Amino acid sequence: AEDVIVTIISERSPGFLSGEAAISDAVRDLAQHHVRAWRGVQAALRRMIDRFDPAAIEEELKSNSAIGNLLSGGRNAKLWELYQKRHRDIAQSAESSFLGEIGADFRDAYEEE
Repeated sequence: AEDVIVTIISERSPGFLSGEAAISDAVRDLAQHHVRAWRGVQAALRRMIDRFDPAAIEEELKSNSAIGNLLSGGRNAKLWELYQKRHRDIAQSAESSFLGEIGADFRDAYEEE
């Protein structure tokens, strides 16, 4: 422990930052990581909520044929089927990799910062 303190307060060695500069750099990196992580969580959560937006599910239903909707039990039944499928797809994605699509959204937002 004493060696570390001596190294931090001693003169700068060639090829290394001074102790004060190294600590300042580390604190800045940690603060930047904190901001990126928080923004990543926010973006991933926002996108997940958007995927379950009733308007988005209705829009997906509109892209299917009208005859198919009538034959399968009507609009509300089809909306419920789409909702169940979307939930199942996200749950399976999360099981197969680090949080699936949510992890990808987090990574993208983290790297944007």
